[in-house]
Amino acid sequence: MSDTQQKIASLVQSNKVLLFMKGSPQAPQCGFSATVVGILGQYLPEYETFDVLSDPEVRNGIKEYADWPTIPQLYVNGEFVGGCDIIREMDQSGELVEALGDAVDLPDPPKISVTDAAAATIKAALEDADENDVVRVAINETFNHDLELGPERPGDIVVNTNGVTLAFDLASARRATGLTVDYVQTPQPGFKMNNPQAPPRSSQSRQPRSRRCSMQTTSSGFSTCAAQRKPRPPRSRAHNF
Repeated sequence: MSDTQQKIASLVQSNKVLLFMKGSPQAPQCGFSATVVGILGQYLPEYETFDVLSDPEVRNGIKEYADWPTIPQLYVNGEFVGGCDIIREMDQSGELVEALGDAVDLPDPPKISVTDAAAATIKAALEDADENDVVRVAINETFNHDLELGPERPGDIVVNTNGVTLAFDLASARRATGLTVDYVQTPQPGFKMNNPQAPPRSSQSRQPRSRRCSMQTTSSGFSTCAAQRKPRPPRSRAHNF
């Protein structure tokens, strides 16, 4: 076994969960690595990564080690789990939680409030929705909030409050404690999300944690609720070919 293969084997065997990726979790250097980091972030408070861009020999050697041609590569308990597409499929099926085992840190259901106005609007939308649909709440890393109708998914954290069922992915559940969902009529109809965990957007802002959402109605009665943003002019981008 070459020195590079020995180094890879040592890394794999000495870390419970190890992701070989391009870049770091804070700054992924390819879309596939970013996707896997986003998925793992739902389940693991911390895990080890190795930036293959920092070591060309490991970048090439890891493909031989796993007999797998692409990066990122995920290892759990010394075993190769898969690359980006496999991790995505396992996440959707619920198999990833099983593979990660006791490394998974499941959050408690968040304590949230849904006002009577918001509950009435949600219930009205659900009347025309599929039987198994619930309101899915997504809160990304910048605390933009989205609502949509859809079925529960494997690994969801489900909260029942004020007569409605809300489903969160694990990352969103961690960001949702203290969330209040309201529905207001002025200055225009829409959901209003108040999240005490959201960081201030500006030191000049009086109410930095309040987010306004507008409900988009479709034939099914409800599609999404996305945080309203001021339109921005298009930006020119340079492309390297």
